[in-house]
Amino acid sequence: MAQSIAHRMSIGIAILSGFVCVIACGLICSTTSWAEETRPPEELTAAVAQTLEVWRSVTSRRIAAEEVLLNAQNQLRRTAKPLDPVHDQLGEIRRELDASQKEIRELREKFAKSTVKDDELAGAPYPSEKEAALQRKVIDLKQRQEPLQEQLQQAEPELKALRQAVDQAREAFEVLIIEEEARRFDHRVAETRLTAWLQAEEIRQAPRDEDLKNGRWGDVKLTFSRHIAPLLVEHCYACHNSRVAGGSLNLENWASLQRGGESGAVLIPSRPEESSLYTDCREGLMPKDQPSLPDHQLAILRHWIEQGASPGIGLHEQTSIVTMAGAASTNPAVKSTTVTRPVAVTALAMHPSSGEIVTSGYREVLAWDRKAQLSHRLPLPCERVLSLSFSPDGQTLAIASGKPGRWGAISIAPWPLSSAGSSGQRTIAMTVDEATAVRFSPDGKWLATGGTDRAIRWYERQSLIEYRLSEDHSDWITALAWTPDSQRLLSASRDKTIKVASARTGNIELTFSSHTSSISDVVCLSEKQAASIAQEAQLLIWSIADGKVVQKVKLPAAPVRIAYRPQNSAAGIEERLALALRDQQIVLIGGDPEKRSITNRLKLPAVAFSLAFDGTTGDLLAGDQHGRIIRFDAAGLSKESKATDSKAKPIEWLNQPK
Repeated sequence: MAQSIAHRMSIGIAILSGFVCVIACGLICSTTSWAEETRPPEELTAAVAQTLEVWRSVTSRRIAAEEVLLNAQNQLRRTAKPLDPVHDQLGEIRRELDASQKEIRELREKFAKSTVKDDELAGAPYPSEKEAALQRKVIDLKQRQEPLQEQLQQAEPELKALRQAVDQAREAFEVLIIEEEARRFDHRVAETRLTAWLQAEEIRQAPRDEDLKNGRWGDVKLTFSRHIAPLLVEHCYACHNSRVAGGSLNLENWASLQRGGESGAVLIPSRPEESSLYTDCREGLMPKDQPSLPDHQLAILRHWIEQGASPGIGLHEQTSIVTMAGAASTNPAVKSTTVTRPVAVTALAMHPSSGEIVTSGYREVLAWDRKAQLSHRLPLPCERVLSLSFSPDGQTLAIASGKPGRWGAISIAPWPLSSAGSSGQRTIAMTVDEATAVRFSPDGKWLATGGTDRAIRWYERQSLIEYRLSEDHSDWITALAWTPDSQRLLSASRDKTIKVASARTGNIELTFSSHTSSISDVVCLSEKQAASIAQEAQLLIWSIADGKVVQKVKLPAAPVRIAYRPQNSAAGIEERLALALRDQQIVLIGGDPEKRSITNRLKLPAVAFSLAFDGTTGDLLAGDQHGRIIRFDAAGLSKESKATDSKAKPIEWLNQPK
């Protein structure tokens, strides 16, 4: 039975080498968490030095292990090289043997089919002269084959020992790679603690925004990361970035700013009148064809240069200004935004045990209790919420949001949400363009995120500091899914592939490429199988081990989203896949796991952009493009029905928040 929930939402291990592009984000955004560090800075500094020493020690061991592996591989190649001609000769002999034996079989089959009446073969001797010649050739080939095989057999013991040595060296090398990644992370945690303490001191002394607007700087230095990056993103970034660099000037990060453009340096510390970054803005030359910078922003830019153009504490020179601007603009006191029309429900999630639901809104996340009453509104710094995920213990909510073409945010909020607005909410990362996916691992150890910047970030759950970053896709990340044992992470992309990565090493174990269009979503059915959808009217179920498609299910229309409900015999819940289609219906797929088929078709008032099963009841919830939530009870989903419309009477379930 379906319950129409009218909900017009007012809204609503690349390993860490060099800490490229994201360290400042991790440090700046972690300030909220680490600012209460009570240890003295001397102790924090000592921890940084100690973890660095341990990291370097493991790195030295890893380099030595890599050399041992290379030597073992080279020794194996040198020993096996003289045997290459032997393998070539054996290969040629095998091909000749196969061809001769095939020809003999064909001659025998032809003779067997002949009769006494066949004039051509009547009275012909057996075997024929041709077959006899082929048999002699086979004998000769086998005689030539024997000494070559014996030569390989004699060399095999030595080769076997060398292969074992290579395997042992590779295993030792891989263990040290993993340990090196862990020690890098320890060092990053120590650096985060120290930098956050320093940043907290800097923030306590920093001038307030209204003082900046009125030119009251005090004795505190302005910094690039906190005061200038937001200004550049607002006025300059669109025409001066790594993809579009007007005048060969790329303002993507601190390093590219230092390089300047085709006319030379644009920033001369302490000399604003010689810095075209300032003078072009003052004269109205930049931003081109746009309003000039407000006077107070020009004053901030000038004063920053006069003070020496400080980059700021914890800034890595490759960090994107979008990351810095997003971190600087994240305001814990931000309020929910009132909208005048319903907003599409682009994300929803069910609490793993309480039955509460969270849904996307405009610049906020809405929380609802089991009675469909709005309990909390969590304001966010970004406009669109694209993914929501609860930790397995239900104590943490992860949120992926973004502002199209500008930046994205990965936010964390403790559950249950506080009645004090965004109290406890923490932004752990700002990204270039939107963040599109967040998923906690089933064992609760990891949080994985993805976005339009093609990057997948792995966060260690306890510290929520980035542990690993990988950029294996060539286009946007559209969805993430974990295997039930948390050993593998599946990432779907607009590049038409799904990659299977090892949680232990971060290495890509498999690339699934059987889709012919941009992939929309993926779910894991077990440790061995996954199901995925793309912009094509079919569902693919495939093996995670080898990528082979084990089943194709034809759909009435192209799918948008997919959700999975595993079987729970104790609760009487059957396995089901739910797919939201572009023709305003949901199809349920179930039946024999070896031959799944469509069991139900549920009509919707609009296209659903989000789906989720209630883990406690088995009910299905769908959020549509007009801000409504539709709820289908588990009992109705278990009954097979080919009807194209639900017989249930829709009722108001979620009231529009005011």
